[in-house]
Amino acid sequence: MEWSRNAAAAAVAFLAAAAAAQQAPVCEQDASVTERFIPVELLTGLPAPEKPELVFAPVRRSYPFVNVLPDGRLGGGEVTLEGPVRWTGEGGKDYEVYERKVPRAHERFAFTPDRTAIGRVYDERFGNAVNEGKFPVGLWQQGQKRSYATVYGGSRRAVSSITIEKLSCTYEGVAGALQYRWTSNGLDYGYIYAPGRGVVQVMTYRSGR
Repeated sequence: MEWSRNAAAAAVAFLAAAAAAQQAPVCEQDASVTERFIPVELLTGLPAPEKPELVFAPVRRSYPFVNVLPDGRLGGGEVTLEGPVRWTGEGGKDYEVYERKVPRAHERFAFTPDRTAIGRVYDERFGNAVNEGKFPVGLWQQGQKRSYATVYGGSRRAVSSITIEKLSCTYEGVAGALQYRWTSNGLDYGYIYAPGRGVVQVMTYRSGR
């Protein structure tokens, strides 16, 4: 009986250790930061600019990220980001874009017309897009939500929204990271970006394109 209890305790301890090993890092919030200018460089992983300005600086790099799946399991992937390049999108509009490749798709990203976010203007899974907000840039506040009337594939209308969860947080010892929630047409994801690293973690709540 004693052996059985010890074996059961050991099994519980093993499972707890395995679960802990599968837990994604937490971004510890800095509650003192209530307003912040978010530069493009937080997306690209390049050094932050000396003054608050929004420019697409040259980049060509690949980096890994952790993906927290809906069932709590951890996956992963790698992002390749290059640009900027000129590209003609929906309606013959010229964009300055970053080319991005993720495990599931090849995408092109540009500023929204109001320059409060960066979003896809092309995705190989559905074609062109207009006015998608996917990554916040410029001046944002803690807890702020912005929504964008978006058109995917030339005709499918949706609302893409960004909600700031942690305007400034520390991720694996790196201060000044950002955590936010993104939704669009039933899709629901969370993202963490860290200075010098770009996207480090994706939280998949409801997946799709």
